[in-house]
Amino acid sequence: MDEVFYENLSQRGNFPGTATAENGKLFKVTNTTHAAYIGEVGAGTGLWSAIGEVTVIPEATPRVANKYTIAVQDFAQGISMSKDWFDDQMHDVWQESVARFAIMANITRDTNAFGLFRGAFTTTLTADGVAAISASHVTLSGATVSNLVTGGLSTTTLNTAIVKLGEMKSQEGVIVGAVGAEMMLLVPMALFKLATEITDSVLISDASTNAVNVYRSMLGIEVMTSPYLGAAAGGSDTAWFLLSPMHSVRRLVRQGVTTALRDWMYSNNRTYYYQGNYRESYFISDFFGLVGSAG
Repeated sequence: MDEVFYENLSQRGNFPGTATAENGKLFKVTNTTHAAYIGEVGAGTGLWSAIGEVTVIPEATPRVANKYTIAVQDFAQGISMSKDWFDDQMHDVWQESVARFAIMANITRDTNAFGLFRGAFTTTLTADGVAAISASHVTLSGATVSNLVTGGLSTTTLNTAIVKLGEMKSQEGVIVGAVGAEMMLLVPMALFKLATEITDSVLISDASTNAVNVYRSMLGIEVMTSPYLGAAAGGSDTAWFLLSPMHSVRRLVRQGVTTALRDWMYSNNRTYYYQGNYRESYFISDFFGLVGSAG
């Protein structure tokens, strides 16, 4: 059974740009050996100071605050099959059942992981207790920061998002410049065509001036999509997100997928029992490096 299960565990459609919970660029992995993970948001020393030749070097103390605790969730499912059903192998039904069982594990993981973005404007909170996408984040240095963009996806609003990322202040209250290569534009399926046209057309897609499309020629933004972002999955068909490689969207892994088979001999009704589980959670610890729009 494991052969069938693991052969199908990573099966997905071949739609280009499809993002999954296992994408390490989108969900940065943190491994843990405990049932809960405790972390804090830190602020470094800030900008360096100009000093004289023999001046005592200025000293700054790093700060930490906004402690958060993430409980690791346990996901599991089982499937029963009679000995006769297994032995007779009618129409390969049990193989299909195990294959679908494996695929459901992936769907469960993606559905929960992308719930971070479905709730980014409301229920997904960063360690400061504010929605992940908000105009009201406050850094440890006391500066108010907005990572909220207003408007549907277009060349204009994408440029606004890029500027906002580039000028965003970190917890130190310093403009870090969180833009550059390997930015990711995450959109629901309904916006994938538009997002691709904006970022991959040779010329600007929504103008008649034949201007060069800098999003393609210079920035190389990677467009990602997921069916678990849109309205059909309880999200939005208009919301979109731009992520810098410096973002803090995390996947906390306690245990990967494991399976176990109970032989029919150990049951009182001649049934096999096949089960699997994995343990992980998903969170966004800090607003920095992430901007978004509800559309």
